[in-house]
Amino acid sequence: MSLNYLNTHSHPFCICSLVRLTKHKGVSLYYSNRHTCGGSIITSQWVVTAAHCVHKLPQVSSWVVYAGIVTRSSAKMAQHTGYAVEKIIYNKNYNHRSHDSDIALMKLRTPLNFSDTIRPICLPQYDYDVPGGTQCWISGWGYTQPDGVHSPDTLKEAPVPIISTKKCNSSCMYNGEITPRMLCAGYMEGKVDACQGDSGGPLVCQDENVWRLVGVVSWGTGCAEPNHPGVYTKVAEFLGWVYEMIEVKTLF
Repeated sequence: MSLNYLNTHSHPFCICSLVRLTKHKGVSLYYSNRHTCGGSIITSQWVVTAAHCVHKLPQVSSWVVYAGIVTRSSAKMAQHTGYAVEKIIYNKNYNHRSHDSDIALMKLRTPLNFSDTIRPICLPQYDYDVPGGTQCWISGWGYTQPDGVHSPDTLKEAPVPIISTKKCNSSCMYNGEITPRMLCAGYMEGKVDACQGDSGGPLVCQDENVWRLVGVVSWGTGCAEPNHPGVYTKVAEFLGWVYEMIEVKTLF
């Protein structure tokens, strides 16, 4: 991710992997002892991430969630801070070719202890639509260059403007590949974007005085390329599914 290093005292709300992080730190999802994706805490036992992060890595016991961290090295040094995963659920309509419905939930075996650095992020309202041009924020530990080599130890964040679906679907951008369950954010000239390793992390926007999880890092053509902004799963389109899964799975 071509981002700025995170100021851990800039915001407050979320959790996870990021968000306009105010005072909060990040959420890192580890698989087999390696940072694999980001995520966002929505309750003390549930984390939202991308389906493409988990659908080919189904071994639940190999996943560990680290919350409230800024550096990945701190997770390695404090193994006791990791939270084991009990269940993984990805949306049944997920299509790995089109990237549609790219959203998943992780249930933690034990609840998180909320603190100044670990808190849930608010979900959007039903049918919440962010106008084009709205400045939102992304964050994560993804590659700073698309070569798959330069991965930062420190959580980074950056502002990105929302791009309307009509514009993002134009022939000079994604040419119709953006579905109603996706949204775009970034710059026409590129330079700032999410990248490999940021997947599953948050795109957060301010709604009056509340920061909300508007998108989940999903896909894009390259990283920070001109005319190819980042594409995110539109969380508002999956609120019914999220609430249903949390309610049903919490009973068993």
